Amino acid sequence: MEERAGVVLPPKPAERDWPRMDPPNVLWFFGAFAIGFAAYALFDALPDSQNSLWIFLLAVAFFLGFAGGSWFLLGLGWWVPGGLAAALAVSIVPAVTVGFLKLIDVWPDNVDEVTDFSGWTFAVAVVTALAGLAAFWLTRFSFIFFLVVMAILVASQFLAASFESPASAEDRATTALVAGALLVIVGVFMDAFSRRRDAFWFHVLGWFSAAAGLVFFAVASDGNHDRGWIPMLVAGALMLIVAGPIRRASWAVYGVLGYYAPVVHYMINGLNEERWPFALLLLAVGLSIFGLGMLMHRYGRVWGERFIRRPPPAVL
Repeated sequence: MEERAGVVLPPKPAERDWPRMDPPNVLWFFGAFAIGFAAYALFDALPDSQNSLWIFLLAVAFFLGFAGGSWFLLGLGWWVPGGLAAALAVSIVPAVTVGFLKLIDVWPDNVDEVTDFSGWTFAVAVVTALAGLAAFWLTRFSFIFFLVVMAILVASQFLAASFESPASAEDRATTALVAGALLVIVGVFMDAFSRRRDAFWFHVLGWFSAAAGLVFFAVASDGNHDRGWIPMLVAGALMLIVAGPIRRASWAVYGVLGYYAPVVHYMINGLNEERWPFALLLLAVGLSIFGLGMLMHRYGRVWGERFIRRPPPAVL
């Protein structure tokens, strides 16, 4: 309580401690990843006899322990550790689901999940994504969307094998490209509804998936590589233009890579790398990126405000 001029004021609401790059958060996040890896290492170390039963029981125990720990920590006001405990509970959902499916003897042991489609493996990814959404609804901890988006991307790769079994590398790349684009669209809609922090992982992992698909078509595919390089160049240039107004650093990162890599690729193919015109053009490309950064810093917010609807002034 605070007293001012003889009047006792109500306590100020506690400010939510957002994750940030400082020593406690580094230790919390690294520790959470280490705990998750250790849990799955323990699952792998279980003896083969009654493996399904022990995996299921141990996974349920981990899940309840992490969920209970999250509830306890959140109740004490430890929002980031409590949110990470909830994320750990979500990360255990695949082990719980697989252990249960093995226990009731419906898990397809003879199916290669990488190349062949199985409805059960697809269901595990979907259940994990739904569990992540439920955990976010309970905690409002945005990092859980990392697990949700990863589960969606894994589910999309499982689904790719349903169209052609075994799925070809081009099918996988196309699926990654489409799934990534859809996730970015979801992120844009979340931004439009002022959920920027929650949309972060949809942008980062969505663009990563789309970029992986384009890189495959540009480098590793058997067809015309221009179908990878040209869309990468166009998308990269557009992302650089838009990144400033929408204030998304992730778009700027992928935009720089998507613009720079194709330009250098076509310069290498069309010019002699050991002659001065190549070096001068390379310098011009770097200056163009540097200059665009200056324009974004000076005018990016102004450009962005032109697309934001402001409420009309109040009439007195």
